[in-house]
Amino acid sequence: MSALAAAVLSLMIPGAAASAEPGFVKMDELLNAKPKKELKEVTFSVSMHCGKCVAKITENISFEKGVKDLKVSLDQHTVWIKYDVSKTSWQTLKSAVEKLGYEVSVLQEAGQES
Repeated sequence: MSALAAAVLSLMIPGAAASAEPGFVKMDELLNAKPKKELKEVTFSVSMHCGKCVAKITENISFEKGVKDLKVSLDQHTVWIKYDVSKTSWQTLKSAVEKLGYEVSVLQEAGQES
C-alpha cells in the first residue's frame, strides 16, 4: 500500500494504519495540537515614588488578562511585563497602569514565541 493510501485510510477508518509513516501526522495530533503562544515583553517608565506604588502596581497588573510575568523596580522607575498577545496588548497594559494614577511611557517592546 502506498504512503498516500495508508494516510487516507487512516483518516477514514480508525486504527487502519497503526504506525505513522515518516512525514505524516496523525489526525488526532492535528486536532489536539495547541497553537503556539506569542509572548511579548514591554518595559514602561512609570512615575512611582514609594514602596506602596510598587505594591499597588504589582497587585493590580499581575492579574490583568494575558500577563505572564511582571517585575516592578522602584529604583529604576520601571515596570517590565511579559504578556500573551492573543489576550492583551501593551496599549491595554499601559492604560491599566495609567488608571492606577501613574504617568507611563513605553521604554522598550520585544516579542518572542514559545
